[in-house]
Amino acid sequence: MEIYTFKVSLYFNKRTYRVIEICGDQTLDTFHEIIYDAFDRGDEHLYSFYLTRKLVKNIRRCYDFTEYTCSEIAEHEYTDSKIHDACSTNVEQLKLNVKDKLYYLFDFGDSWWHEITLMSVKDLNIESTKGYPKITKVVGKSPAQYYFDEEDEY
Repeated sequence: MEIYTFKVSLYFNKRTYRVIEICGDQTLDTFHEIIYDAFDRGDEHLYSFYLTRKLVKNIRRCYDFTEYTCSEIAEHEYTDSKIHDACSTNVEQLKLNVKDKLYYLFDFGDSWWHEITLMSVKDLNIESTKGYPKITKVVGKSPAQYYFDEEDEY
């Protein structure tokens, strides 16, 4: 089984990042869940991955690339051939090469953008995905999910 190692950084603060290992046969929805945990999120929202394979300097350009999104969006009839269901897409199906990039958008309202870089792919002699995905490195403090928490005054 192949294990993919990704660096997932905040797009607007690349010094804050997580290193995550995930099995190739695990879904992008599972990848979303571990990123959600890795950045200490507490309130679920819609999300999408954008397969660019390369660095994108203007984040709006991500919308020009193939999108893998949560089922709530992928199931609607208004979707097109560039939009796929993250729940039915495994990491290995992306056919990524080392240094390829993805962009991950969490919470379409607050727009938490992340830059994801494939660092390595290893073939491990394991029989199950138990223990995967996992966070192997945490750098920088996770920002609050919302600009104001419940104790802040508006």
